[in-house]
Amino acid sequence: MKFLKKYFYPIVITALLALMFGLMFFSAKGDSPIVDEIAHIPSGYSYLTTGDYRLNPEHPPLIKDLAAFPLLFEHLKFPYDYWRADSPIINNQWEMGWKFLYKMGNNPNTIKLTAEVPIMLISLAFALLIYFWAKELWGSKKAGLFALILYVFNANIIAHSRFVTTDLGISAALTLSSYTVYRYLKKPDWKKLIIAGLIFGVVLVAKFSAAILAPTYLIVWVMLILRKGTETGKPFLEQINDKKWTKRAWSGFVAFAAIVAIGVTAMWLFYIPHTINMPASVQKGLITESQVGFMTKPLQALSGNPVTKPIAQWVLGFTMVTMHVEGGHDAFLMGKVSNQGWWYYYPVCIAIKTQIALFIFIILAYVLWKWRKRQGWFTEVYLWVLPVVLLAMGIQGKLNLGIRYMLPIYGFAFLAVAPLGDLISKENLLKVKKNLVKFAAAWLIILLVIWYAAAAILIYPHYLAYYNEFIGGYKNGYKYLTDSNTDWGQDLKRLATYVHDNNIQHIYVDVFPGAFEAKYYMGDPLIEWHVQNGRPSGWFAVSATFYQNSRLKKDVNNGVDYSWLDAYKPVENIGGSILIYKLP
Repeated sequence: MKFLKKYFYPIVITALLALMFGLMFFSAKGDSPIVDEIAHIPSGYSYLTTGDYRLNPEHPPLIKDLAAFPLLFEHLKFPYDYWRADSPIINNQWEMGWKFLYKMGNNPNTIKLTAEVPIMLISLAFALLIYFWAKELWGSKKAGLFALILYVFNANIIAHSRFVTTDLGISAALTLSSYTVYRYLKKPDWKKLIIAGLIFGVVLVAKFSAAILAPTYLIVWVMLILRKGTETGKPFLEQINDKKWTKRAWSGFVAFAAIVAIGVTAMWLFYIPHTINMPASVQKGLITESQVGFMTKPLQALSGNPVTKPIAQWVLGFTMVTMHVEGGHDAFLMGKVSNQGWWYYYPVCIAIKTQIALFIFIILAYVLWKWRKRQGWFTEVYLWVLPVVLLAMGIQGKLNLGIRYMLPIYGFAFLAVAPLGDLISKENLLKVKKNLVKFAAAWLIILLVIWYAAAAILIYPHYLAYYNEFIGGYKNGYKYLTDSNTDWGQDLKRLATYVHDNNIQHIYVDVFPGAFEAKYYMGDPLIEWHVQNGRPSGWFAVSATFYQNSRLKKDVNNGVDYSWLDAYKPVENIGGSILIYKLP
């Protein structure tokens, strides 16, 4: 008992992280490679083995590097001849992915799972960051543990901790950046400033949504000016706490400028080995084919210089993403289809893809403000600045690609509600007469934690398609959202298993990401089908994304879409993403 009491928190934390890793690993084992992994995995592998960044420039390299690193020890075959040929295009990422995963004799399942393990490990490190920041923030191990539990059992976090994409990585990087900046603002010194700058550099090489930090830093700087200073006569860096607002403003401005400068320098240094073997002619051709408009000539000018070439590659990727945001993307939302988006898309995503208990925790954290630990207004507002900025940018943007773009919000929500953990105590649970509010709150929080954790366990292994009880669970999700919310190509192996187990000899298939991947798993029973072919007869499998998004492209598909399927009820819904019909 003494041992358990002394090491209670390390034991519980280890057990929670082990459980989370198990949920991630074994659910991922049953998935097929998702669409984005087809491009990201070979891209990362090519960076590490060639020092050439021609593939997938629209995403920074850090996460892809980490994912591809263990693949270096597997003696894989890579289509270098095709890669060097740059035919028909330089950024031939999709064909490279299909060749690397399916056509070279490699095992796609082994490649996929091996590359995903580093992402899982990043997620576990992210979990520890949440624990330690919550503990430090609220001065309580209970608060840290409560925040950790919310992280470990969050269905969306688990879902995106299993894919070789940049979404989990940027969420961790943004949270870590916010933490290092917060530590600097509390007690500034040169060491903390340099660390904050280096972590800003990590954000820059994790994902281009690092741009969110520009308005975030601006708001925090204004908050520094507005908060009441308590000191005088301090060195320059410490003047962010000075009684004079002008000194707070100047010190804070210089600090944020230094963070940005250090981060940009770190980004440049990180990009050097990724472009060192990339010929200027290849980079110029890549810039031209990427169609970045007025940026083409400036970027090509930078590409001719080995010093500026890394900067050109980063700016190229950022420009590509910016143009994608402006151009929009095909999306489905509650019966509507558009490539220009809806302002309420992300609020709806959050509302129906977040465990309901988390919403209640957020409400309780502020309803019970008199009974929980509190910080000054600066700290409590600071925790919500980045989430609000991110949501605001999502609302005004045209790129409606899924809850994964809002993933960074969750970490800050866990931190904000963490002090609720302190209300769960032996005294509050047993002594109803001493404080009825604390007694009721403690038991309510425990029941909500059980509900919250149960939602994550019961959805196993279909984490990507998680939907809450507001819409009746994951099998109804495709009626509201598609793409990476529901169907990212993760269930092809499960489709093949269904066909085999039901002894289906022939089945028409139109699934995301395409027939090629499905054929690899299904073999002879598969008959490739497309919406333009009309109505098949017999067994038919269609992915949620193709089913719903076909309505947007009706005009280019000979006036045909899959709306006629609305009259039929699927005989099976595989993982929430693939609908099976037995058509007359």
